[in-house]
Amino acid sequence: MRTLQDIFSKEYLMQLEKLSFSLRQRLSVDGYSGGRKSHAKGSSLEFSDFREYITGDDLRRVDWNSFGRFGKLYVKLFMEEKQAEINIFLDCSSSMDKDEKFLQAKAIAASLAYISLCSGDRVNLFLWNDSISLEKRGNNQKSSFLELLTVLDKAECNGGSDVLRASLLSGRIGRGVSIVISDFFSEAPLEEALHVLQGKKQQVCFVQVLSVEEEKPREGQAVRLVDSETGEVCDLEMNSAVLGAYERALKEHRGALAELCYRSGSVFYSMNEKAPLFTAIRDILH
Repeated sequence: MRTLQDIFSKEYLMQLEKLSFSLRQRLSVDGYSGGRKSHAKGSSLEFSDFREYITGDDLRRVDWNSFGRFGKLYVKLFMEEKQAEINIFLDCSSSMDKDEKFLQAKAIAASLAYISLCSGDRVNLFLWNDSISLEKRGNNQKSSFLELLTVLDKAECNGGSDVLRASLLSGRIGRGVSIVISDFFSEAPLEEALHVLQGKKQQVCFVQVLSVEEEKPREGQAVRLVDSETGEVCDLEMNSAVLGAYERALKEHRGALAELCYRSGSVFYSMNEKAPLFTAIRDILH
């Protein structure tokens, strides 16, 4: 069985680093950006800290003394520069445990975390089902990515899904971006969850991940459907009429999610487990 360690090769990480500059540019308004430049002159600002150089940084901020000592490029940060919080909420409920759906969802979470860390932002990771099962806050260095990757690789699916409760229990989070990764097969009130996050000054992005079978069931077989979260059972013959009704229901479900996000100024993106990962990440950012 594949793991995140198999996916996150050196080559894939290099691809993600190329996207980090795009993310920094897109989040550079309204205080959402981390490590962004103030319009004031650097010499007039109070020095705060260092971070690793990222392609596109102002070379005038490079600390050449550090380069001479360590052989790596670092840039100076100043008090006026803001660090965004990127909050990643990963659904770990039982319904996510289908083929490679959960692996894809974890890979999306890890990819966005890595890009955010490369961009100088702070990453908070929340694993949730009926509640928040694990949280890892305050990650703001690329060196913390391996630990995040390990946490995600060990994550397992169980329980129901209540994104509203997870949003409420996330506590105080800084102004920034909240990315909710789920199949959104839940009766929890998504609109209320979205409003809770927006009340915490979050730009919200819903990322839906489905299995191939959930997106397009196979015709011509009798199946027993068991709700992995409630245990409810339904026997069906997968004929053309049933598949047609399912396809319409799924389309309506996605349409409702997209409409909810559109009305609230949020973002909605949907994919299945076989979608090319890098392409999906690029599309989410764009």
